[in-house]
Amino acid sequence: MLSRPNAKTGPRRCRLLYVEHDAESLAQVEQLVAARKDLHLLRAASLHLAVQVARSKQPEVILIDIDVPDFDLARSPGEIVKRLHADRMLEAIPILALSANAAPAAIMKGLEAGFFQYLTKPIQPTAFTEALAFAREFAAIDRAEQAGVQPRAAKQPLRESR
Repeated sequence: MLSRPNAKTGPRRCRLLYVEHDAESLAQVEQLVAARKDLHLLRAASLHLAVQVARSKQPEVILIDIDVPDFDLARSPGEIVKRLHADRMLEAIPILALSANAAPAAIMKGLEAGFFQYLTKPIQPTAFTEALAFAREFAAIDRAEQAGVQPRAAKQPLRESR
């Protein structure tokens, strides 16, 4: 007889912290995450609250609207990353930037500031899924290295044989 996985024996869901103050953007990400059984969405409406939630819930990945109301990204794009990664408990968590500003200069500025990846609004499901998968893999490897465990080699794509 097969048993169904439960909360104690089933696979652990990835905790994704989404820092967003806009209800419409929050609803869009909630819809993307609701379709996935491997994700658990945590929410914070400000950077200050994000630090508190991240410390208590230890998400694997953080997705942050870089236009959060309590921070001025134009003043210093690296301050969001610095503020989150200044905390030893949070320093290894990949942070994905999300912004309506899709200008190449803004994207470059965000990546140079230390964001793991830079996504634009409206969020594209494929880009979101790919960025999240890459960040999760990175976080898993980082956790394994910190624990002194040799991570499994990433699966290589199959090559076409002729």
